[in-house]
Amino acid sequence: MDRERLKCIVSALKRSELTSIERNFVLRVNEYFEKNSMLTEQQESILEGIHREKVRWMGYQRKETNAVKGPG
Repeated sequence: MDRERLKCIVSALKRSELTSIERNFVLRVNEYFEKNSMLTEQQESILEGIHREKVRWMGYQRKETNAVKGPG
């Protein structure tokens, strides 16, 4: 994972509601990347998974909000 992809994911996750464990993981991954200029495959996989789930959840919430509002 390159620095730009990491920034993009972290930026998106900052707009999401994260659990304390998720917040801690993202913080530690950032620190690890700054120190080593890379992430392990496992770190990448977990980070991408968190990101994917949060994006999916945000889309679901938008659909629910629009359904409650009704048409027009």
